[in-house]
Amino acid sequence: MDERAYRGQGWKGVTFEHDFSDDNRRDISWWTEKHNKYATREALEVLNRKYGLFDSDAAMIEQDRFSQAGLKLIVKGRIDNLLPAFSGPLLYFLYRCFLRLGFLDGKEGAVYHFLQGFWYRFLVEAKVMELERALKPLTDRESRLLKLEQMTGYSLR
Repeated sequence: MDERAYRGQGWKGVTFEHDFSDDNRRDISWWTEKHNKYATREALEVLNRKYGLFDSDAAMIEQDRFSQAGLKLIVKGRIDNLLPAFSGPLLYFLYRCFLRLGFLDGKEGAVYHFLQGFWYRFLVEAKVMELERALKPLTDRESRLLKLEQMTGYSLR
């Protein structure tokens, strides 16, 4: 399967009965590159929900509103949209650091919570803003899809 294909043909979901730990020992450059790609895909999902451009795996997740993924989608798609621009990342970061006791995780934990809880969410919002600005003058579905494919490198059809 093409790594740059977005729509997830052949991807399968797995439900775990218990929590798990991703003990990833790769460097921060690898981590930020990976999350930059995730942020692009998430920005495409946000725009897809707004413009209805392509079939989405998120639609399947939304059907199960009580799963972890379903609840996250509701928060991202509905609550985040009610907040002023870029305030969601700050609130989520503060939630992770204080309500979830992230401040107890030391220096490495502070880096992780900042990157995962603030930087990533901020990056998604910035990408949505950038992509949406490029879509603004376009009125039809096909030209919007073409523009998004050109800007992101993802195949959306």
